[in-house]
Amino acid sequence: MGRILKHLKYPVRYPGIIPRAAENYFRMMVLGQKRLRAVEFAVNYVCQCQCAHCSVEFLGQKRRPLLDTAQISRVLDELHDMGVMNVNFTGGEAILRPDLRELVRAARPRSTVVSVATAATMVDAKIADDLRDWGVRIVTISLDSADAETHDRSRRHPGSYDKVMNATRLFQERGIDVFWCTILTDENAINGDMLRLVDRAEEWGVTLTINFSCPVGAWHEQPVGVAPELKVLHRELMQREHVRWEGHSNYHKEGCPAGIEKLYISPYGEVMPCPFIHVTFGNVLQRPVTDIWKEMTGTEPFHEVQEGCPVAENPTFFVQYLSPLKTAEVHPVSIEQIGAKPTPISATTALCADGVAESASA
Repeated sequence: MGRILKHLKYPVRYPGIIPRAAENYFRMMVLGQKRLRAVEFAVNYVCQCQCAHCSVEFLGQKRRPLLDTAQISRVLDELHDMGVMNVNFTGGEAILRPDLRELVRAARPRSTVVSVATAATMVDAKIADDLRDWGVRIVTISLDSADAETHDRSRRHPGSYDKVMNATRLFQERGIDVFWCTILTDENAINGDMLRLVDRAEEWGVTLTINFSCPVGAWHEQPVGVAPELKVLHRELMQREHVRWEGHSNYHKEGCPAGIEKLYISPYGEVMPCPFIHVTFGNVLQRPVTDIWKEMTGTEPFHEVQEGCPVAENPTFFVQYLSPLKTAEVHPVSIEQIGAKPTPISATTALCADGVAESASA
């Protein structure tokens, strides 16, 4: 009930999703069905920044064609039918996608919370006006530090900190909610930078999403696991009203929503549990996303919300699912390459193509 009350602020702020939120909760709580809540849809892998920690360093394949407008629109229709209430267009740099206006409209912004992720390096008044007029409700901006020099060095893009602040102001003036996204590390915890960033977010009236660093992409060589004192600090920061992490918005309980409540789709159509779990369960050009999600939710541990972030905090998960990435020539790797087996059908809920639960014997 507490989680339902927490989620009420979103239907109040975005009244068009009230009927769909009610339907999702009815299907889950009364009918015992699974419902997808959100999707991270990458629309490109090009970006003006060259971040030292970029998680998609090995995912970009320049010779591979991107999904076109019609293909993405078809997938968005499927996702809408599956219950998705938040579509976040990301990249790369989503603003560089020339058909972003059509994609936002295809996501049905009147009944879906449509958000756009950006590094803010190219945001000006016109882009802010466009996103507002198209129906974008939230903009998420990456911010690596409360210190301008540190942020610019991390992004390898001089002046990017000032551009983040300017973009934040432009979006707020137009009534678009702004989320800053950052990463908690040993360094910014020890030097106090993270605490300064939390205070800065409060001063600006933005929501701050804080996640742990993950040993994937450009950081694939970093150690697996999070120090206990860092976990304690993370929990303490989560007590601040304007601070959250990716596991805060789930239907039932706090934890990693990868697979069960949230998907990541690459600009080539690969469907993964999370932007940091580079394991594909299928491609939307070859199979309906509903069928791919059904397989994913029938495979441990994606059949339920997991405690904490498995990529950052669970060495066992890393060994099974992500260590094969180190020797793979092409990312993502397929679930068949991982060798994970679906859970017995009797131990999980089967889903019809339209998301309606059916018995295992049906």
